[in-house]
Amino acid sequence: MRLLTKTSIHYLWVSGIVLICTLFLLFFILKNNIADEIREQLELQSELVMYEIKEGKHVEFPLVKIDTVSIHPAAEPVFKDTLIFDPLQQKKEDYYLLRQVKTINNKAYQITVATIYIGWQEYLETIGLVFLVLAIAITAGGALVNYFISKKVWAPFLMNLAKLKHFSFRYDDSVELISSDVNEFEELNGVLNQLMIQAKNEYHSLQEFTENASHELQTPISIIRSQLEKLSQHPMEQQSADLLQSAKDTLNRLSKVNRALLLLAKLERDNFPDLQITNVSDILEDLRTEFSDIFAEKEIKLSAQIFPVKLVCSPHLTRILFSNLLSNINHHTPTGGYAEITIDNTGIVFKNDGPPLNFPETALFQRFKKSNDSYKGTGLGLSIARQICVVHNWPLNYSYEHGQHIFRISFCSNT
Repeated sequence: MRLLTKTSIHYLWVSGIVLICTLFLLFFILKNNIADEIREQLELQSELVMYEIKEGKHVEFPLVKIDTVSIHPAAEPVFKDTLIFDPLQQKKEDYYLLRQVKTINNKAYQITVATIYIGWQEYLETIGLVFLVLAIAITAGGALVNYFISKKVWAPFLMNLAKLKHFSFRYDDSVELISSDVNEFEELNGVLNQLMIQAKNEYHSLQEFTENASHELQTPISIIRSQLEKLSQHPMEQQSADLLQSAKDTLNRLSKVNRALLLLAKLERDNFPDLQITNVSDILEDLRTEFSDIFAEKEIKLSAQIFPVKLVCSPHLTRILFSNLLSNINHHTPTGGYAEITIDNTGIVFKNDGPPLNFPETALFQRFKKSNDSYKGTGLGLSIARQICVVHNWPLNYSYEHGQHIFRISFCSNT
């Protein structure tokens, strides 16, 4: 929900509550004031009636009733509203009446005076209609004012947000944030500029360290491999030979990790400009042939539906991508399991049997994430696959359905 929408909703809620409270408050104030005014008028009229009686004149006031009473009860005047039938309109109308007993010329009189008034229900409906129109006017006016003001006030923020969405540490392009006359936005711009500079420096430092470390490791790895090969040519006991082979295996794994980290560093810096029209179906077909013997050793049944697909991509990276996902099938499909590959113009899907993950799916593409400690891979294959997809702008998604691991790569943005 947008900030403007959220604040507008709160504004409407508060305005509605205030208007409703004001409506009833105004109604009760008006009701009391009108009732007091009517009572004063009735008391004045009652006084005039008593004066006429005292002077022995004939009382001709409308809506006045005079009764003589034999007993003068000690009672307070009665002031109330009532309904009186109107023969002209053939319905009952709202009246206020004042009834009191007074002694005039040694006689007790019960004097009742009344006056018509607009019913409180009509008062409430009228006030409610006025407030409804007012509420609509406030809502419409507030919406228009918020729209035009926010459009101007929030324009720099929204433009800066659009620029930040396209910001990447992999490029040296700086983001020039638009200044604003709002202090909070200016303060935010200053903080963002500092964070971007600091983050880019740290990112490039980390990239340089990774590349330098990988390059520096290549030489000692090559030397150690050469020394181990020379050592293996000398006669030795079986136990020593086993230890030597274990050292070779560990060194080979270290070499693979080193090459994988170097590849990741290059991918994250987007150092692969060799984009060209590539027949990715041929690449997949070649890899399927290469992996056929490997799958046969584990009796993995592979079904492939390969349709002709040509994309603008890096042939080298595409081959690494497909190879890593095929290798993932080989490592994680149980013996005698089933795997399936489908490729067409919309994308490619890799499926293989296997138990569900023993860690969250969100961690699947993290570096060195393994389903079990006995896995002898580098733990970087899926991280590299994801980064290759990022370079080509191919969405890569994972799901687990009906006992199968499914990797889907969409080519829709690059066909």
